[in-house]
Amino acid sequence: MKSILKFFAVTVLFFIGQNGYSQDPNFHVYLSFGQSNMEGAAPIEAEDKANVDPRFQVLEAVNCLELNREIGKWYTAVPPLCRCKTGLTLTDFFGRTMVAHLTKNIKVGVVNVAVGGCKIELFDKDNFENYMKTAPDWMLGMIKEYNGSPYARLVEMAKIAQKTGVIKGILLHQGESNTGDTLWPKKVKIVYDNLMKDLNLDPKKVPLLSGETVHEDQNGKCASMNKIIATLPQTIPTSYVISSKGCAVASDLLHFNAAGYKELGNRYAEKMLSLLGYKADNSTEPFIVQAPVGFDQINTTIPAGKVETISYNSKTVGTVRKATIYTPPGFSKNKKYPVLYLLHGIGGDEKEWLNGGSPQIILDNLYAERKLQPMIVVMPNGRAMKDDSASGNIMAPDKVQAFADFEKDLLNDLIPFVEKKYNVFKDREHRAIAGLSMGGGQSLNFGLKNLDKFAWIGGFSSAPNTKKTEELVPNPEETKKKLKLLWISCGDNDWLIENSKRTHDYLFKNNVPHIYYLEPGVHDFKVWKNSLYMFSQLLFKPVDESSFAKYTVLGTTPETNIRNAKYPQVLPDNRVIFKVNAPEALKVQIDLGRKYDMQKDAYGVWNVTTDVINGGFNYYSLLIDGVAVADPSSETFYGMGRMASGIEIPKRDGDFYELKTVPHGEVRTMKYFSKATNSWREMYVYTPPEYETATEKFPVLYLLHGGGEDQRGWSAQGKANLILDNLIAANKAKKMLIVMLDGNMGNTGGIAGFSEETLKAFENELKNGAIPFVESNFKVATDSKNRALAGLSMGGLQTLYAGIKNSELFSSLGVFSSGWWANNSKLADPQYEFIKNNAQSINGNLKKLWISMGGKEDIAYENCQIMLKKFDQLGLKYSYSEYSGGHTWPVWRHDLLMYSQLLFN
Repeated sequence: MKSILKFFAVTVLFFIGQNGYSQDPNFHVYLSFGQSNMEGAAPIEAEDKANVDPRFQVLEAVNCLELNREIGKWYTAVPPLCRCKTGLTLTDFFGRTMVAHLTKNIKVGVVNVAVGGCKIELFDKDNFENYMKTAPDWMLGMIKEYNGSPYARLVEMAKIAQKTGVIKGILLHQGESNTGDTLWPKKVKIVYDNLMKDLNLDPKKVPLLSGETVHEDQNGKCASMNKIIATLPQTIPTSYVISSKGCAVASDLLHFNAAGYKELGNRYAEKMLSLLGYKADNSTEPFIVQAPVGFDQINTTIPAGKVETISYNSKTVGTVRKATIYTPPGFSKNKKYPVLYLLHGIGGDEKEWLNGGSPQIILDNLYAERKLQPMIVVMPNGRAMKDDSASGNIMAPDKVQAFADFEKDLLNDLIPFVEKKYNVFKDREHRAIAGLSMGGGQSLNFGLKNLDKFAWIGGFSSAPNTKKTEELVPNPEETKKKLKLLWISCGDNDWLIENSKRTHDYLFKNNVPHIYYLEPGVHDFKVWKNSLYMFSQLLFKPVDESSFAKYTVLGTTPETNIRNAKYPQVLPDNRVIFKVNAPEALKVQIDLGRKYDMQKDAYGVWNVTTDVINGGFNYYSLLIDGVAVADPSSETFYGMGRMASGIEIPKRDGDFYELKTVPHGEVRTMKYFSKATNSWREMYVYTPPEYETATEKFPVLYLLHGGGEDQRGWSAQGKANLILDNLIAANKAKKMLIVMLDGNMGNTGGIAGFSEETLKAFENELKNGAIPFVESNFKVATDSKNRALAGLSMGGLQTLYAGIKNSELFSSLGVFSSGWWANNSKLADPQYEFIKNNAQSINGNLKKLWISMGGKEDIAYENCQIMLKKFDQLGLKYSYSEYSGGHTWPVWRHDLLMYSQLLFN
């Protein structure tokens, strides 16, 4: 009994000696030091002291009797934050921004020690006394408040802060007094290194954020120093430079004013939040999307798991094989654990994760933060052959085949061994598989094909061994029932990203819940370690599928971006990130039907993340200081009466207009001289696959665009050619020509072609210009049963006018999102009168009058409903269809999909 008591006594004393206090991991502390801009030079107004969140605290570094503050004690961070009579500082706004974007259980504390006018040498603990000999008297008075050594006071206060909180970063603003000093980065490193040593901090966990002096764009007197400050990361790899560009300044051009401190403080906070792993968009909801700084660094003060190598008999291979096992801190043989099988890449073995990824450190740190379910991690050799080393030609056919053969070894040999040797759960709900590169492909292949064995699956930068998702998920509904979590991640500059994207695209279209996680990076452990950090936290606990779309750092680049343009990016939930480089602009907006105000960053780049955008093609514009222009990062399309930008948003039911491996037709640009208009005109003509070699004559659909568009619309925005290619390949539509006409009739009166004059002009062009040209130059049938006419919006009115008045020329008419205007009786009444007098012949001529709308949100909906009631009264036969989506191209693509299948049967 005495020995047991003695053991506990020694253990307690050990932990007291290690810490001597109880730190709150949710109290984040930042040390701030420098000269006058860190000290604070802006006047403090009454509103600056109001409504300061008590989660933002300051540790008083001097006694301030007039403020009722005592040195070494925490107070709500009401300014001043440096000394008793200093002003508003960037630290005020750094802290306020931090608490506004962190979860409510996290507090932020600052320790601010700064001296106006000082050089960085004042904080060099070994040489500051020599510097003080040259310091002016007014500076000595400030230094005296810190008992003669600002550095010593900073360390003293930091040690007090460490009793209750954890130091997360160092904030520096200094350099004005060292302008032109190229040794400044090395001098800063001396101070930073001393802080790390004296406070027992790890620089890989505690970054240094250093702000620029007043920028040259504000005529800063010390702006030349910013070129030297910019080199700081070359000397201190864990440092980050905070731009001051655009930050408002005081009249002396040395200090920032209150607005400038606010912007600069926000920028410090934004950088720190990103280093802590928080999503950096315009969302106010705190959400960690990547591993924080220091996540993979060893912490000697926390319990550690155990790593061991085991040997097992593989009947599959016919030899004894090895695997590496990680058991969690506090592992007990009397407790059951779930298991994660973690696989390596093509050039690795059972040690690759340990050598390059530090999984044991990552997981230990997560356990200490209570973010991880206790689990055993098995790291096998995924090369199932007798010589399973990574030597020789790793791409040799037998070694590549061994990666596929590992499935049997895993299922029949390794898993049974692990379940016999360790006290683990043996059901699928407690078994996960994940891997990197080749191992990522294995994880998807083995996991998705064996959902009776695995409920948790992760592919990190999956290699080309990944099977087609159609093979892995042949029954999406069954997969959805069994999967707990499917994680797919990759770096945005990884040359293998197409494998991940291909898998994601299929899962998205088939509505299989999964996380598609993109981050900046290439094919390396920086990406894979982050994937393990994020993925492992989700395992073996309830998951919220509604949050899956949040788990990404980057979005995907839409097909409408120009080559190599990184933005816009589409997030998994179809929100869009826009970035626009316009440093001289005063206001920038994105117009996507709704106008979104953009925010300018330190580098003159304007940013915004939109709400969820409807899938399919969407026009958009940039509004730069009120002028609508096209986005130089996007392809442009003639629409809205001008060249505008367009963005293609993923759409679950949009595979009918995808480019597929089917026979393809051809879109030809045809110039022709129209006798009807006595002018040269242009049409786009789609000819179906095998048109050139065919001997038969084909039917024709004349297809019309809407107002503000032209003959390019149905091909570029509507993807008419791809829709027909896919339908013809599936035997769902007849082979036909589609003639896409220019419905703009020049200066013939009316607004956007909506007058009797322009409609009559189009009728004339159709009958005497377009149709004769097509029938003279293409292999087409020339009778009415092989002609159809359809159009959207303005083209729908043209179809109603020319088609109904000439129903003997067509077998079918299609009217998309259109209808005679209810408030324009001058135009509509004559049309109804013509129908009234000719309803019988129209009904006899037309096999199909097909009218469709984009739901009640379609701007033409009411006009159409009124028109249909009139048709009913007049006895005109028609078919009606709705497809929700409004007055937009996604609706009209669907209209063409449905309508074209009805033609020429």
